[in-house]
Amino acid sequence: MAAQVVLILGAGANVGAKTAELFAKNGYKVALATRTVTHHKENTRDLVIQADFAEPSSIKSVFDEVKAKIGTPNVIVYNAAAANFNPDPFAHTVSSFAANLTVNTTSVYAAAKEAVAGFETLPVDTNKTFIFTGNFLPFMPMPGLLLDLGVGKSATAHLIQGLATVYAEKGFNFYFGDEMKADGTPANYEISGENHANFYLELASKKEQGPWNASFVGSKYVDFSKK
Repeated sequence: MAAQVVLILGAGANVGAKTAELFAKNGYKVALATRTVTHHKENTRDLVIQADFAEPSSIKSVFDEVKAKIGTPNVIVYNAAAANFNPDPFAHTVSSFAANLTVNTTSVYAAAKEAVAGFETLPVDTNKTFIFTGNFLPFMPMPGLLLDLGVGKSATAHLIQGLATVYAEKGFNFYFGDEMKADGTPANYEISGENHANFYLELASKKEQGPWNASFVGSKYVDFSKK
């Protein structure tokens, strides 16, 4: 089996850092693409790349560097996000709205494209997983405060659902991770990096595609559509 390599795009101090730590402990080579690395422990990453996902063309160079230095990633976690917090939906300039949509959706598309190209080259027995850190906004809109983030998350939810359908037979798995509370309300600012890490590791261990809308409580999948 080829070496297990995880690439975390947008490796912040909470979800990104905890995911890096857990995957490293479980034998993965870890590559981080992030704007800052000060909050990451030395023993939790094999490669760090400075990156800003406001420019989708940068995505290919990130994947190329990871492949050249530590191997083709078989797990990709897209954890970057951008938002303008303002109760007035039109308080943002068109350019800032477009820039945030680029981070939240267009660069995800670019990353998924590179991920699939890499998956095609990996051995059949290697698990291949792409995880997008989503949230509740596609299903519980907050247009008065998080319009731009909600538009991006919703568009990317559509993208993930489509890719999960198209590539299921090839064993290329795509997930929209969404941490919730047990009562079905959003985790919001109480999201747990540790919960995400544990759940993402579980998703990465699955050979076959599970539900693309991977809502979870603690670190376990919960299907809120039946509640």
